[in-house]
Amino acid sequence: MLHRSLALPLRRAAQRGATVFLRGPRSSGKTALLEREFPGHTYVSLDNAAERSRARSNPASFLASLRGPAIIDDLHGAPELVRHLLFPVERPLILVSSRRLTLGYETLELYAPTRAERQRREPVSLAMLGRFAPSAIPVATPFAAWPARRNFIESDLRDLVSVHDLDRFEAFLKTAQSHSGQILDQQSLVRQCGLSHSTVSRWLGVLDACFQTILLPFPSNDFGRRLIRRPKLHFLESECFESQVVSELFRNAKHAGETTYLGYWRDSNGLEIPLLVDGVIPVGIASSPNPADVNRLKRWMKLAGAKQGALIAESNAPARTGGILRYALDQL
Repeated sequence: MLHRSLALPLRRAAQRGATVFLRGPRSSGKTALLEREFPGHTYVSLDNAAERSRARSNPASFLASLRGPAIIDDLHGAPELVRHLLFPVERPLILVSSRRLTLGYETLELYAPTRAERQRREPVSLAMLGRFAPSAIPVATPFAAWPARRNFIESDLRDLVSVHDLDRFEAFLKTAQSHSGQILDQQSLVRQCGLSHSTVSRWLGVLDACFQTILLPFPSNDFGRRLIRRPKLHFLESECFESQVVSELFRNAKHAGETTYLGYWRDSNGLEIPLLVDGVIPVGIASSPNPADVNRLKRWMKLAGAKQGALIAESNAPARTGGILRYALDQL
């Protein structure tokens, strides 16, 4: 069975004896991971109509009926239980949801397996980008198989988008996906999709709630430059190379249980760093880098006084230029 990096942070959190919240997109392997790591826990899924009805009608009684450590899956299916759990519950529970609920418990996130997990190797730590020289990619390293995801629209949207809007939402989704790797321009989405501003904003919120997108914020430190102050949109599953890199590094950090801050930096003159790690490590991203990509990184590093940087490409050609290390996507 595929090893998941989140297994260790999850076990450590559960060993502390309090409630833990595990969330992430559907078909990411949450249930399989929990069944493997916590075989002694009582497992209850609120996808089951009878269990969901009990949890919704009397949340306190439902929780009291669970004996010993328990896993409550598909938590989002019972809003009444979610509201009840907003108050601290001091018992060994693992709550699970494929929605971005916010609860006052230690929260971990699991996504589809990373390249490192599927190749059964350790990923490059984000803190070591630009410091740690990557090893060469093994020839023909196989990727472990992973089941196909359930259809996102069929599985997740019935209670978030009106039935008569599903066709329009699917058209909106395709248009939004074409904007992956770009600074978010809601006005452009409004024009292209023929929707209102409020609908576009609401449906972007739906994508975020179902863990389909990453919105990279702009940093607070402008170094005296005028910054573009809009988030950058990335889909976790995208044909855009930049989004693939961001998704890979984002999932590596989440699966390690790290609270790494990811953002981007772009000024009004077009100087851009596609990814900033904790505001101090610049990451350039280009499928086939050229000298201009390296020069942009060097300009920003001089501006910010940064000593390390990374350049991520599609091919395996490790090289160091000044304080910049080059990586291939499959080395992350």
